[in-house]
Amino acid sequence: MYSGRMKDELERFVASLAIPADRKAIILAELTDHVACATEAAARDGLDPEAAGRAALGNLEALRRSLEAIEPAFRITMWHAVGRGLLAAVLVAIVLDRGGAVMAGIVGAMIVVAIAAALAPPRALDLLRAELRAPRIRGTLGVARGVPIGPALTYALTVTSVPFVVWVALIIERAYAGATVLDVPPSAFAVAAAVCLLLLVEGIRARRRAAA
Repeated sequence: MYSGRMKDELERFVASLAIPADRKAIILAELTDHVACATEAAARDGLDPEAAGRAALGNLEALRRSLEAIEPAFRITMWHAVGRGLLAAVLVAIVLDRGGAVMAGIVGAMIVVAIAAALAPPRALDLLRAELRAPRIRGTLGVARGVPIGPALTYALTVTSVPFVVWVALIIERAYAGATVLDVPPSAFAVAAAVCLLLLVEGIRARRRAAA
């Protein structure tokens, strides 16, 4: 176990963070566990536990900036993510439907992806990485195991699926009006493709980190 001096230093560091008190308790527990694991491993290997504990923490000021920057993301609820996802999805659907020929190609794809990115929750990428690296949970059928769905994945699922629901509604509405031809531009799949690519890349990174 690390020394009492390091314990006091760690407690003072966490107490000085500009984050809510309930999060301080969680972060202190996480950092304490992280340092304890490093010092115990060093002691088993005949190394200096104190040095190992400090090395595990790294630069405290860099850690402070990281913790304080990401903290607002922990206040995002799944309903907040759903609301943002619905707004982004409806805007994407309307822009593609009303944008004309300019929205059919690369420009249209860039615009809709930009809309989805702009309306994403704060620190969405950090949230997504945390969700993908979380311990796997058992599925509803009790067979498969997967990652827990948090705000980031909720936003991703909403922004990719809802535009298609809107377009189906438009198809039905126009069919009643006598319009039986509907052009589907390639840019209609841009957001879904971007989200799938992001999930693939971050999923691979998460698995590699877990195996390291």
